[in-house]
Amino acid sequence: MARRTRDPECRRRLTAGAWRLVARHGVEATTVRAIAAEAGVSTGSVTHYFEDKAELMSSVLRYNNRLATEQVLAAVSDATGLEAVRRGVEALLPLDEARLRTWTVWLAFWGDRAAHELTAKEGGGAGYGALTGWLTQVFADAVAAGELPSTVDPRHETDRMLVLLGGLGLLTGGSPALLGQVARLSQRMLADHLAQLSPAYVAG
Repeated sequence: MARRTRDPECRRRLTAGAWRLVARHGVEATTVRAIAAEAGVSTGSVTHYFEDKAELMSSVLRYNNRLATEQVLAAVSDATGLEAVRRGVEALLPLDEARLRTWTVWLAFWGDRAAHELTAKEGGGAGYGALTGWLTQVFADAVAAGELPSTVDPRHETDRMLVLLGGLGLLTGGSPALLGQVARLSQRMLADHLAQLSPAYVAG
């Protein structure tokens, strides 16, 4: 394990710096030396706060997940049911450059099982499992409120929404040049999907 942390802010700064580098260059090109330079510290500081690059990359992934969670919470506010679904999913879609960076980092870790497993082991909390649980609950709330028929399976609708969300996120490939096109497609497809689920639903 890494040695005892003396300054939590330094660890956070290192993680944020590594996150920016991963968003720009990917996981492999993000070196300890580059992270130290980005954070304005020595390479010794990096190895003091993180045992190895794997631990640091796990911290980057958890940081990215937290950013996404904060985006969802800020967007949803006091909304419930299908309105909460719409706001929450829109908050995650690559509709602007800030959210595109979140997706770029996720794409950089695509297929990196070690990072995802270490994140889960350390209690990442705000990843795929948390999103799945939240969506399942709000779909269940929509059923209870009569927005959706009682025959609707909240978990099945969650899986369908996650497939839509993931596909739309992947379409950008992390490219700002595709942002406008994907943003328009994302909003249209989300609106169509919700209208098919509940024709009576009108987005606020």
